[in-house]
Amino acid sequence: MILLIHRLAFIIDVILFPRLKHVEVSKPLFIVGLPRSGTTTVHRMMASHSERFTSMPLWELIFAPALCQKYLFSGASKIDAALGGPVQKILNWAQDRLISSFDDIHPTRLTDPEEDYLGLLPFDGCFLRFLVFPYAKNTWAIGDFSSLPLAKKQRLLNAYRGLVKRHLAFRGEEFRLLSKNPSFTTWVSDLAEEFPDAEFIGTHRDLAKVVPSQLSSIDGGLRFFGCTAKDPWIIAQFSELLADYQERLTAYKHYLGLRYADVDFQLLVSSPEKVIEDIYQQLQIPPRNEEDATHLHQLLLASRSYKSKHAYSLNEFGLQPTDLGRGSATCPSKG
Repeated sequence: MILLIHRLAFIIDVILFPRLKHVEVSKPLFIVGLPRSGTTTVHRMMASHSERFTSMPLWELIFAPALCQKYLFSGASKIDAALGGPVQKILNWAQDRLISSFDDIHPTRLTDPEEDYLGLLPFDGCFLRFLVFPYAKNTWAIGDFSSLPLAKKQRLLNAYRGLVKRHLAFRGEEFRLLSKNPSFTTWVSDLAEEFPDAEFIGTHRDLAKVVPSQLSSIDGGLRFFGCTAKDPWIIAQFSELLADYQERLTAYKHYLGLRYADVDFQLLVSSPEKVIEDIYQQLQIPPRNEEDATHLHQLLLASRSYKSKHAYSLNEFGLQPTDLGRGSATCPSKG
């Protein structure tokens, strides 16, 4: 029901806000790469440059992807604040008990910048559907965007552009969109054509670390819907998909040239300040103001002291390093 409401709200936007058609999406910056390879860390550090970049927070993506919804929630928030913030206190209590349970895997809060492909849920363009339909062929078709029929690709690109334009109309057209989606790794060629001035950051890591980490992180979600990440077919599908991501990331370095900044996970862990400095130099991003520089410094300090409690191993999923790569998946016998 909520997805239908979002679709209707998008239609209402066209009627209420004709200015949307004139909103320009200038030089969007897309962070792609292997999941569990530091995309969130890079995103948070880049997003701390708040004078220049804007990212979609979780609350917008879940509750208010349409512009009319954003204004509605913003107005309600102001009224709540004037009354002492009772609703905000309830939300804080709820997310501390619900969202915080995922902190060891992917810490986030409603106001944090999040993966904006969540805004494509109403348009069946979000790969997160694999948690509910892991054996459906169209689920894995979304996982490889480049293989979709041209008409469906353009429909999803149009929906995504509409999502971005609504965000910029609400936050300010002077900002530059900062998007982080590992699932967009197979979208890069199409995004580069859809947004000719777009730039990209790609993160990578040893597949022997990425595959078990990703499977471990999604196991709880799959179990909630009656499946498990230890299913051999699901393991094979993700191994193949992530190996494909790795190959694409290598190709993008040559294909996109100066529009693409490469990030190695090991360097990000050992020297995050150098990674950010290299990104700024590669993409010629103007320096931060004093306030944003202080915010980045705090994030860098937190990054150095952070120790993940997320435990995983290849053996846990019955894998050896030689099992990783393309061509390992077979068609499922169910669903």
